[in-house]
Amino acid sequence: MKDSTRLVYDACNGIRPERAPVFDLLCNDAVVAHFAGKPFDGVNDEEIAFCAARNALDGSRGLIMRPGKDGAAWTDEMGNVRVSARWTSWIKVHALTTPEAWAAWITGHVERLEAEPEPTAERKAAVAAEQKTHNARLAGMVFIHCTPSTAINTAMFGFCGLEIFSYLWADQPELVLRWLRALERQTRRSIELAAHPQNCRLAMIYSDVAFKQRLMFSKAMFDRLGFFDDVASICTQCHAKGLKVIFHSDGYVMDIMDDLIAAGIDGLNPIEKAAGMDIYEIRRRWPELILVGGMDVTHLLPNASPEAVRRETRRIINECGADGRLLIGSSTELEDNVPLANYLAFHDETMKG
Repeated sequence: MKDSTRLVYDACNGIRPERAPVFDLLCNDAVVAHFAGKPFDGVNDEEIAFCAARNALDGSRGLIMRPGKDGAAWTDEMGNVRVSARWTSWIKVHALTTPEAWAAWITGHVERLEAEPEPTAERKAAVAAEQKTHNARLAGMVFIHCTPSTAINTAMFGFCGLEIFSYLWADQPELVLRWLRALERQTRRSIELAAHPQNCRLAMIYSDVAFKQRLMFSKAMFDRLGFFDDVASICTQCHAKGLKVIFHSDGYVMDIMDDLIAAGIDGLNPIEKAAGMDIYEIRRRWPELILVGGMDVTHLLPNASPEAVRRETRRIINECGADGRLLIGSSTELEDNVPLANYLAFHDETMKG
C-alpha cells in the first residue's frame, strides 16, 4: 500500500503516522481474492499471494505462497509423518516415540550443530540479495526476514514436542541444557544470515511459550532453562545490527512481560485476547512497547457485525496508537472463518487514519 515503509517505521519509532499500519498474515481465501483481484488458482499462487499482500498490508511476517491440501500426508527427512490443512501443517506421527530414542538422537544432533561453520560473507551477501528481490515484489510493504526462534521453541515445536521435552528435562537435564545451548548457537548463525537492516529494520522472535490464561512452564523453570538469557542474547545481536525486536508468542504471557522487556524486546505480537491478553492494559503498563496485532480473531472478527469491528478497530487505534508504536492486525493470523465484510470493515477503518 502507499507509503507502507514510512508508516511502519514511523510507528515503530514512536511517531503516530497519518494512519495505523496494517500488519498480518493472510490465510483467508476471500480476502486474498479481493485484494489480488482473483483467487488462488493452483498455477499462479505465488504471484497472487504477493499481489494480495502488497494491496492489503503494510507489514507481514510471512506469505502463504501455495495453500496446502486438506488431508495431504508425507514423510519428512526425520521420518515424521506430517499432514496438512488449507493453511497449516503439523507432525501427526513422530518417528521417535520414546525419551530414550530422543536422547540418542539429540546427542548426535548436538554434535552436528557444534560442527556447523559460521556463515561466510558470500553467503550473507547472497541472502541479502535474495531479500532485496523479495522486497521488490512487495512494492514497499515491510516484510520481516529475520525471524529467530528461541531454543525452547525450536526444541519443542521443531523437534520432540512438549511431552517428550518434559520427560527429557526430568530425566536428563544436562543433555537438554547442552542441546538448548547448541540450538542457541545455531540461532545466532541464522541471525547473521538474515539480519540486513537495509532490507528490514525489524526482527521477530518466534517462541510460543504459553497456553490460554497461563504459561507452559513456571517462571523459575524458564530461568533454569536459560530462556530469558536466550531472548536477551537474540535482542542484543539484533540491536547491534540495527533491528528492533518483536517477541511473538500466542497465549498468555503477562506473567513474564517484565522479564521479556528486561531482556530487551521492543514489541509484542500477536496479543491474543482469547488467551487473556488485554491490549489496553499492555499499553497502559508498558507505553514504550510496539504492539503488533491486537484485533481479536477468535471471537470478534469471525462473529461480530462489521459495525462492531469498526468500533473496536477505532478504539485500538485511538487508545493504543496515539503515540505510534502500533501495527494493527489480527491476534494470530487472518483465517478463513473471518467474513470478507468484517475484514473490509477493519481495513477501511484503518485507512481513515
